[in-house]
Amino acid sequence: MNGVLLLLAAIAIALGVTALAILVYINIRARRLDGKLGAFRCWSRPDTQSGWTSGIGLYGSEELSWYRLVGFSNKPVYTLARRNLELSCPLQHSQDGSMLEIRLRSGEKRYEIAVAAPTYHALVSWIESGPPRPRA
Repeated sequence: MNGVLLLLAAIAIALGVTALAILVYINIRARRLDGKLGAFRCWSRPDTQSGWTSGIGLYGSEELSWYRLVGFSNKPVYTLARRNLELSCPLQHSQDGSMLEIRLRSGEKRYEIAVAAPTYHALVSWIESGPPRPRA
């Protein structure tokens, strides 16, 4: 009986340590992403029928990347090229107007993001300050 209790206690401790290690990893990953230059918090979804997922957007020199806030991967869920990126007019996502919903399009890729109003203005400035686009 004591052997079974010791085995159960060892399993419980191992599970607890594993869960704690996972939580620490997720927290460090999120803080590392959020601390990068050009990072902003936002929510994303691939279409109007899907639910919102919390994440971190990251401006690069030539692309906009989006990472899940809670996840294990250090790779972005999607990356959109700055050169072809088009934004829709913002739609109010909250009653007080503090959150805006924006549709992003880059070629065939389409996503929706919800951001704070200052983040939307920064995103527009980032796109407009890019290198000139060739005329069609």
